[in-house]
Amino acid sequence: MREPTGLSAEAAAERLAECGPNEFAQPRPPRLPIRAARQLADPMSILLLIAGLVTLVALGEVPEGAAILTILLVNVVIGVSQETKADHAVRALRTLTAPMAKVVRDGVVRRIPAAEVVPGDVVQVAAGDRVPADARLLRANALGVDESMLTGESLSSDKRAAGAECPGGTLADRRDELFAGTLVVRGSGLAEVTHTGARTEMGRIASALGGGVKGPLAVELARVSRRIGLIAVMAGVVMILIGLTRVQRGEAALLDIILAGVALAIAAVPESLAAAVTTALALGSQRMAALGVIVRRLPAIEALGATTVIATDKTGTLTTGHLTVTGQVAVSGSDLWRAALRCNDARDGLGDAVDVALAVAAERHGVRLRPGEERLAARPFDAETRSMAVITTANEDGPLLTVKGAPEVVLARCVPGPETERLARAVPGLADQGLRVLALADKDTADLKAAGLRPLGLVALSDEIRPSAARAVADCRAAGIRVMMVTGDHADTARAIAEEVGIDADPVVTGAALQTLAGPDDERSKRYARLREAAVLARVDPGTKLDLVRALREDGQVVAMTGDGVNDAPALRNADVGVAMAGEEGTDVAREAAAVVVTNGDLGTIVAGVREGRRLRHNVASMVGYLLTGNLAEILIVLIGLIAWPDLVVPLLPVQLLWINLVLDGIPAIALGVDRPAGDPLALRPTGGLLSWPVLTRIALRAVAVGALVFAAVEVARRLGWSEEQVRSQAVLALVFARLTLAYVVRARRRTFERGWWRGRSVLVAVTATAALQVLVTVIPALGAPLALVPLPPAGWAMALGAAVLSALACDGVRPRGSGGGGRTGSEATGQAPSPHPFTTPTA
Repeated sequence: MREPTGLSAEAAAERLAECGPNEFAQPRPPRLPIRAARQLADPMSILLLIAGLVTLVALGEVPEGAAILTILLVNVVIGVSQETKADHAVRALRTLTAPMAKVVRDGVVRRIPAAEVVPGDVVQVAAGDRVPADARLLRANALGVDESMLTGESLSSDKRAAGAECPGGTLADRRDELFAGTLVVRGSGLAEVTHTGARTEMGRIASALGGGVKGPLAVELARVSRRIGLIAVMAGVVMILIGLTRVQRGEAALLDIILAGVALAIAAVPESLAAAVTTALALGSQRMAALGVIVRRLPAIEALGATTVIATDKTGTLTTGHLTVTGQVAVSGSDLWRAALRCNDARDGLGDAVDVALAVAAERHGVRLRPGEERLAARPFDAETRSMAVITTANEDGPLLTVKGAPEVVLARCVPGPETERLARAVPGLADQGLRVLALADKDTADLKAAGLRPLGLVALSDEIRPSAARAVADCRAAGIRVMMVTGDHADTARAIAEEVGIDADPVVTGAALQTLAGPDDERSKRYARLREAAVLARVDPGTKLDLVRALREDGQVVAMTGDGVNDAPALRNADVGVAMAGEEGTDVAREAAAVVVTNGDLGTIVAGVREGRRLRHNVASMVGYLLTGNLAEILIVLIGLIAWPDLVVPLLPVQLLWINLVLDGIPAIALGVDRPAGDPLALRPTGGLLSWPVLTRIALRAVAVGALVFAAVEVARRLGWSEEQVRSQAVLALVFARLTLAYVVRARRRTFERGWWRGRSVLVAVTATAALQVLVTVIPALGAPLALVPLPPAGWAMALGAAVLSALACDGVRPRGSGGGGRTGSEATGQAPSPHPFTTPTA
């Protein structure tokens, strides 16, 4: 059959302009008023709105009421801005992970984004591909397609080329057609596109995909928010109850006390936490994309940082994946290279790396297929049989079967004899050199499963080790991450490669050895134990990969599993972090199943992603520690001051509490979210949850330390006979300075002012800007008047600075001793149930 040349580039461009891109219409993002309304619907925003209106209308306090409403407006603007940025990030990730298609343009096979496919294009599909558009088959080679999403039928549909017996009717009956979005599960085919985009069968019934599974970070933050909300309400209620005793004695107005209680409740809630985390995730995903790690679900960044085991492929991850034929052992008189061409799906330099290498080697030997030699039937390579078989019209004696695959599989089907035994003896020697070995055999028969084959020989292929592989394995070991190799190659080949890159190659467990442990529950436990102890898994099938993931997760490990094939999808989906390897061999179904896509397939790139994930985990822990410590210190100061300072009525006015909440919970918290802490983030090992008891204990002790120092500064000001406005101004200044120091306390690993503490540019700029802002509203009466702040004498500034320095020293006394070891996190980022420890915090 004559090879189709497809459309020309010019014709394709014209049709793309005429028909539009091959994609479904995306749901329109909500308009600005709706975004703003969602922000105002937040309970904390409602409280803030009520407090502002009551202060402005009921009390007639225009400056304070205006300040409260201004703070509300700023919070809404920040929330809308962060939501918009998140939408942009999702759209950018959708573009980066868009499916690809192989089309014939100008007679050349090209790989293009599926969105650029147009009617009339000739597309190639193979096992693991998503069909890019509706198309009519021109050629089908043992082609099977999963159309369950359209037809509801669980069994795959066998496809045939147009012109064969293909009845019309329902979608399931249209065997000569391919439908957009369906999955090719076996074989290969060539088809001409008939419909794209909304005009496809899928487009006619497509609805916008929405929602999604909450990630572990979202789950933990929701838990934190509930606890903070409870603390905030309790603090507000306690303040009102204590204040009522003042009202009874005539020392304060009821409305003032209620407003102060509401303001304290609002101030206790870190509204900027969600915005800061969103910013950190969005910027983290952008940095990871620049490294070649595309995060399809943002919470997977956190799960990647918690990884304790990386189960990696060999080919394309530890090695370059560019195979070269470096040797052969041929049977005398055999036509080895012509057999390698017959049993081969490579076309125009595209295809499986093994097929491409064999085609190149055959061309180098001057071998081509004979004129008129056609393929009659084929069984594509699959992980279960570890072989490929084709039937061709290769000779005058009738059909010829040619088989290519793993030596132990192919040679087991050959006729016993000296040549078969010689080839079997040669396999270990080649595999010991780290070479990938294939055996070829043939027989005059039309039976794809026939035995009694004629051995033709062995072909040895080498796969160059990636220069970064050994360094990446060493980095993982230093970071407490175990690296396991999972491969379909021969055990000796796997061992040689593992030793070369630095993976402990003992023990090597084969799929055959595991098969003996399959069966009842007791055998399953032995199988799982064997999987957990393995350093290298060789000759394994996709089911073994899935069992490995389950065995490791049952053991409490956080598993990152790599893969690129359709059969890898179950393991990718069930791992804590499924990592799909993009590239020519990467399949759409693997990318859809994974939470992360690595564009270059390099283990070093995965390690870079883990590094970024651990940095983000450290930053989120720092944000939580910073915000909760400061807010709890505010609560302590107000509640204790309400009892200890009766002359002040309320220690801090509502507008002052809201001001502190705005300047301290905003800029510094976001800066901590994008911070780059000193040292290698890989050293930040996961230890526990965001609000585990050790973390809560540290937060409480630090809050007491900060609160005590501010309390002491205010008490000194009172004893010096300062006015009520000066005392409150002293409380605000000391609290702001002491809380700003917390930004450096929580980000440091050992001591607050350790070497290089000033190198965190984002934190330094944020702290400096916030401090400067506080200085301005304190020294300039026109700026401080709406906040009821007045200038202070030099002693006040000295006490505020002293509170800042002493709070750092005091907080260093309750710093955790070490960063601890690994513990698993939740895996909702990849669709799994959350674990007991969905987040870790090495420093907060």
